[in-house]
Amino acid sequence: MMPSQITNPAVRAHQGDLLRSAQHPRAAAPGGDTPVTKLTLRYAVTADRDRLRALAELDSSLAPSGTALVAEIDGRLRAALPLDGGRPIADPFHRGAELIELLRMRAAQLVSRTEPAR
Repeated sequence: MMPSQITNPAVRAHQGDLLRSAQHPRAAAPGGDTPVTKLTLRYAVTADRDRLRALAELDSSLAPSGTALVAEIDGRLRAALPLDGGRPIADPFHRGAELIELLRMRAAQLVSRTEPAR
């Protein structure tokens, strides 16, 4: 299968998601017009494998094969940071750079917790 044959269905699926979400109004924050979103930073689990593969296809990259941290917005996987030093991946249709930076900060916090005190 050629990369474009893999990417095109993923892009069409993402476009469908965007169209469906545009048809449903989102809740506004109290006193403001900003939509309410839930950001989750966590370790990737085995059940994320297919979603990581789809995210990597959107980013024209390879899915992480080892331990990784992921960022979800409203339950949708938007970015991943391999903890083995591999290239981070992000949904190019969203603010991936900001999410990757948050994942890097979280990874640094996790490392500092596991280092022995001096």
